[in-house]
Amino acid sequence: MRVSRLRLKLSSGFAIAFTIGLILLATGALGYLWRESNRRFDKGLEYVVSGVAAALAREFQDTPDSSLAYVSREVAAKWPGNGDGFLVLDANGNLVGSLDQQKLSAQVLRATRQNPRVRRQLLDGEPPTRVLVVDTVIATRSLPIRARVVAFGSSEGIDRDVELLSLVLLVSLPAIVVFSLVCGYLVSGRALLPVHNLAASISAINPSDLARRIEDSGGDDEIGTLASEFNSLLDRLEESQENNRRFVREAAHQIRTPLTLVLGEADHALSQRNGSEGRFRDAVGRIRIAAEQMRRRVDELFLLAEAEAGEAPRLEEEVELDGLLLECLDLMRARAATTAHGLSIESADHAVVMGNSALLSEAVLELLENACRHGTPGGEIVASVVRRQEMAAIEVTSAGSAFSLPTVKRSDGSKLGLSIVQWVTQSHRGELSVTHDGNRNHVLLRLPLLLRQNA
Repeated sequence: MRVSRLRLKLSSGFAIAFTIGLILLATGALGYLWRESNRRFDKGLEYVVSGVAAALAREFQDTPDSSLAYVSREVAAKWPGNGDGFLVLDANGNLVGSLDQQKLSAQVLRATRQNPRVRRQLLDGEPPTRVLVVDTVIATRSLPIRARVVAFGSSEGIDRDVELLSLVLLVSLPAIVVFSLVCGYLVSGRALLPVHNLAASISAINPSDLARRIEDSGGDDEIGTLASEFNSLLDRLEESQENNRRFVREAAHQIRTPLTLVLGEADHALSQRNGSEGRFRDAVGRIRIAAEQMRRRVDELFLLAEAEAGEAPRLEEEVELDGLLLECLDLMRARAATTAHGLSIESADHAVVMGNSALLSEAVLELLENACRHGTPGGEIVASVVRRQEMAAIEVTSAGSAFSLPTVKRSDGSKLGLSIVQWVTQSHRGELSVTHDGNRNHVLLRLPLLLRQNA
């Protein structure tokens, strides 16, 4: 079975986090255990001191004429053998009684005399010893007797237990790390199972069949979000694929007609063995017109591809619309003469816009070409530039049947030029409209004026 690097990373992270948490927990537990054990040990020493003081008082009541030394020995003799240790000192600091099952009295007595004012002491050595010193006054039938009770005991057991527990944790730490790695690897495999299923669903999608979608679990987790985003990507890819197919169909449709004309004229000219020079020149002229038409269609298709790809053209030029319109009319006069149309200018107000002169020229040429292609033969095509408030308008008027702007994506080459004009207009933040009045069509391209000119 192949080892998953991702699962190893996840399990390693889980093991590291688990180990750090365990170390922190063990450190806290050991610290708490050590403090609580010492607290209880000190509490036990307090019980010993209070118990010894109470026992001395009872012995004096039973034998009121006895000395402190005698009473102390009696208390030590009667004290249960549970490992407690204590010393009884008189007012002068002399040892008068003791119970020392651990043979620590000499060390404790020496430390007590060196530090008589220290109530609690911790004696270093073997074994470590904790000492509690309490001065007490014992009431008797005659005079009260002052005494000092010293309780002591070895804390070796506490230190040994803490060290043993620390050793157990230290020895078991590698096993815990390995166990957490294995568990993390298995748990991560189960957690990543939806990812494997998602990968299998993605691999089953054929590039030629982008209509398939990944089943959405409907959850709000990362897997559901990933499936939703991938389905959105498939939607965009399917739309892009359809755009490419439509572009190919439009390119074939637009180029087929002039190409057929070129081939037909060429074959016709070549079939005439004794044709005059004039006929050949006419044929070549028609071929040139068809080739020019083909060139314009190729340019239009490239513009359409840019428009459908969502590319934003650079609008950094100050374009004079009146001069641009005059240039476009000069370029279209030969074309208008071929289609038996007249070209004229009604008005040409001076108007400057910020935009792309090449694209605006293409848009105006497309409007004039559309009028030449679909307008009534022999009719007049009238163009004008008019300033209206904060907008400049280029208007092309021609006789002919009513038509409308394309509103849906095409499956053929119809209204290709108007689609390009729409894209250019939208790129320049303008408006394009078509109205029909009587027998004439009015196409109006409105663009925002340059701000400083408007001011």
